[in-house]
Amino acid sequence: MNNPSQEIFRTSDTPLAAYLIEQGFGTPEIEYNNGSRAFFIFSRENSKIEQAIADYDRAKAKGNIVLFFQAYQTLLRRIRERY
Repeated sequence: MNNPSQEIFRTSDTPLAAYLIEQGFGTPEIEYNNGSRAFFIFSRENSKIEQAIADYDRAKAKGNIVLFFQAYQTLLRRIRERY
């Protein structure tokens, strides 16, 4: 049986989540922790997500800044709409 926590990537890092959206990993579900923190949930189904996360962490991320900014603004708007 697969461990469900290994099938998802969960982060509260909004810029990272926006980067993953810009890279084509889809729109994440948002989970709220006690109403004070939002977590973005991505599927690990695409094996390339690990490399994208590593590139981001090492400041080697490349992409379309306009798409990144649009994704970032959309995530912030989704979080604000919750409150």
